[in-house]
Amino acid sequence: MADLLALSWDRHRLTGIELSPAAAGPRVLGAFSVDWPEQPPTSVWLRETVKRFGVNAKQVALALPREDAVLRLLELPQVSDAELPTLVRFQAAARSAQSIDQLLLDFLPLPLREGVAQKEVWLATALQTTIDPIKKLLEESGLELVQLTLSSLCLTELIARGEARKSMDSAGASLVVLRDRARMELAVVSQRQLIAAHAVRWSSVADIPPVSKMLAEVSRVLVQVQAWLPEGTLQRAWVIGDDNDVGELPAALGQRWKCPVERFDPWRDSGISLGSVKPEGPSSEYSIAAGLALIQGGSLTPKLDLLHPRQPPPKRDPRKPLYAAAAAAGLLVTALGTGVVQQSLASYDAEIETTLNRENVLKRNLKEGEPVFVGAKALDDWRNRSTNQLQQMAELYQVMNGTEKLVISDYKVDPSIGDAVAKLTGFGNARTRFDAEQMLARLADLPKFRNGIRPKPITASRDGDYASRFELDMDLIPPSGKNSAAAKPKTQTPGSK
Repeated sequence: MADLLALSWDRHRLTGIELSPAAAGPRVLGAFSVDWPEQPPTSVWLRETVKRFGVNAKQVALALPREDAVLRLLELPQVSDAELPTLVRFQAAARSAQSIDQLLLDFLPLPLREGVAQKEVWLATALQTTIDPIKKLLEESGLELVQLTLSSLCLTELIARGEARKSMDSAGASLVVLRDRARMELAVVSQRQLIAAHAVRWSSVADIPPVSKMLAEVSRVLVQVQAWLPEGTLQRAWVIGDDNDVGELPAALGQRWKCPVERFDPWRDSGISLGSVKPEGPSSEYSIAAGLALIQGGSLTPKLDLLHPRQPPPKRDPRKPLYAAAAAAGLLVTALGTGVVQQSLASYDAEIETTLNRENVLKRNLKEGEPVFVGAKALDDWRNRSTNQLQQMAELYQVMNGTEKLVISDYKVDPSIGDAVAKLTGFGNARTRFDAEQMLARLADLPKFRNGIRPKPITASRDGDYASRFELDMDLIPPSGKNSAAAKPKTQTPGSK
C-alpha cells in the first residue's frame, strides 16, 4: 500500500502523521503539529509546511473535528442491512434543513438493545461548503483526499486498541476525555463502538471553566446514552491530555462516577511503532491523528467515511439471463436444422426454456424487491401512527376555550393498538357540572375521536372555584386518508349520498 498522510484538521492546529499502512500496524515515517497561520491558509503555506517536515505521501486521510459535523440519532424499522443505506438517506432528506445534495453523509448502526424494536443508527452529516474548500486546498498543494471521517471515530479506535492490548472486556462502557488547550472532546465507547460524542471549545485558555463545569458536560453526554450503558453506568474512564490541561479532572471523574480513571498516552498505550521518529510537542496533540493512522491498518471499530458512505448492494441485471437464453436458443435452432420434425421439436423446447427462464427472472426480481417494499411500508405505518403531543394539547385547549371555566390537571398520551393510534387520558376540574358536560359534548362531535369520548362520571370537587371534577378517556383515530385501514367508514342513513 502507498504511504499515507493522516491529518487532524482542527480549527486551530494542523496535526499530521505520515505512515506506511500494514495489517500488523502502521509504521510511522514522520509526524508534525503546527498552528494555523493568522491569515486563512493558502496552498503555498500548506505545500511548504509538508515539505519542511519531509512528508512525501500524496494521499490524505482527514479527520474533521466533532464540532464541524452533525451527529443525529435515527430510530428505524427493523430492516435488513442491505436496505439500511436507502432508508437512512430517506430519513436524512426528511430531517435535514439543507438539501441532501448539499451534504456528505454516512451512518453507524448502534448495538441492539433488549426490548427495543427499532434499529438505531448514528447519522453523520457535513456540509459540502465545509468540505469543498478543504479539498481544493489539498488539491492545489498536490495532495489527494481519499478518506474523510470524524475525530470521535479516531478516539474510539485509539481507545479500542489500547484496551485490546490490555485484554480488557470490550463489552464495558468507557468514557474518553481529550483535553487539549481550550478544547475538550468526549466519547463513550462500548463493544468497541462509538455510542456518544460531544465537543466543547472555549474562546481562549483564560476562559476555561473549573472542573465542576467540565463534569457537567460529561453528565449531559452520559444522560443521553444511559440506555446503552452496561449496568447503567461506566466501567472505566480514560483521560488524554498534557498535565497542565488535565489538572484535577481524573480525580474528579473517579469520585463522581465511582470508576477507575487512567491517563492514556497515544504513543505508549495504543501500540503505534514510532521507530526513530521523535514527534515534537506533547503526545496528546497527536491523539486524533494517531487514531486515524490506526484505522488504516485494519480497524477494530466500525468505519465511517463521508467520502465513501455505506451503499446498498449492487442490483443484479435481469437482462443477462435473457441474453444467455436467447443466444442458447439461437444456437440450438441452428444446430437442429436437419429435419422438419426435429426442427419443430427443438424450436418448441427452446421456446419453453426461454419462457421458464423469463418467469424465473421475474420471480427473482419480485423477491429481491420485496424487502424494500416491506421496509418502506413499515416506515410509512410507523410515521402514520406517530402522535404530536403538543398539537393534541393545543387542540384540547381550543375545545376548552381557555382555562376560565375548565382546568386540565393531568394529561397523558400513550400509544395504542388496533385502529386507534393513541389513548388520551386526563383529569380536570370545571366551575360547574354544565361546563364539564358542555366540553365533553364538544369533544364528542370531533371526528378524530372514536364515538367522541368515553368520559368517566363527573364528581364533586373540593375546589371551591372549580367544583366539578371530570375524567377523560379518549381514543385518537387517524383522519381519513392517513391510515385508511384504521379509519372506520361512516354509517350512511337511508337516502344519503
